This record gives sequence, C-alpha cells and structure tokens, in this order.
Amino acid sequence: MPKAKTIWKTFSNEYLSINLPDSFIGGNPGKNRKEIMAEVETLPDDIQNIFKTFFSQRHFIFMAADRKFNPEMTSLTCLVVLPESIPFIKFRSTIEHYMQEVKKNLGSNFETVEEDYFDVNGIPSARLLSVQKERKTRKNPDPKETRKHLLYAFRLRKRYWAFDFIADAAVFDAYLSIFEESIKTISFTEKAK
Repeated sequence: MPKAKTIWKTFSNEYLSINLPDSFIGGNPGKNRKEIMAEVETLPDDIQNIFKTFFSQRHFIFMAADRKFNPEMTSLTCLVVLPESIPFIKFRSTIEHYMQEVKKNLGSNFETVEEDYFDVNGIPSARLLSVQKERKTRKNPDPKETRKHLLYAFRLRKRYWAFDFIADAAVFDAYLSIFEESIKTISFTEKAK
C-alpha cells in the first residue's frame, strides 16, 4: 500500500513561520485562542477536552497538535515552541550550555537517545532526541516508554528558541520524518531575533 502524501500547511505569527501537515491545529494560544478553539470544536466530542486542555497553556509562543489523535494514545502528537531570553550576565552562553540546562530540567524519567550540535545558516543549533518513560518504582523497576521528544534549539541574538516535537511512543517513529521536514521550513522574523 503506497504511503499517503503529506499535505503541508504554513503556520505564521509575529515571531516565526513553520510548515506542518494540514491535519494539525495550531497558533499562538494567547493571541489566537478564538480561532484555535473554533477548530477544536470541530473535533469528535470524546477528544475535544484533551485539545482544549493542551491549548489552555498560554506561556508558549506557538503550539500545534495533530487531529489524528485517538483515545488509545497516551498523549497528543504536537509541537510546542518556547523562546527563552538570554540574560545579560549569560550573554556569552552557548547552545551547548543551554542544552545542558534543558536536559537537567527534563527530569529523571527522560533518557537522551541522540544529541547533535551544528549551525543552520550561521545560527548555532542543537537537536536532542529523548525518550520519556513511566516513573521507576519498586513495583515498576523497568518502566516502559510513554512518549518521545525531538527538540530543536536555536541561539539567536537575544533568545534561545526551543521547538519540541512530542508524540506517543507508539506513533513517534511514523512522525519522525515529518518532524524533521517541518523543522527545515522554520523561518524567524526580525522580532524573534
């Protein structure tokens, strides 16, 4: 059976533009709430609350989630984008320093699978693939994978930008090439830099 061709949609706001499959709902939850919720209302009743809860997080500049969610999945297939200002006292910090902080903040139930550093058009960048597992306990000494994260980070003049693609462990591998293609389409506005 031939693989279905991905149809891409461009999402833009005052900071960035990125292409995602057209099955995604997305935007800035603080500024585009009405438009996002109108799309969420078109989803089946049994999954609307999951999307409403996801989009209620307003500290992200951009969020998107795939409509192809089903109740057997433990989490949404999504992208969250978070900028972090670089304090003046840390202005000489590097993308490597930033990624060490990110990994430290992830918690003990995350395991790094791959970590790479590179430049994209002169922008220091990083790629981190990690696995999130259930909590390890005496009753659960070998916890199973629940979700996987593909995080791309970029160091611009005044901010670090983190793009975290997240999916249920069961479907992540099917989305990995889509996430990798999507990140290649990222474009920052002057306001983001």
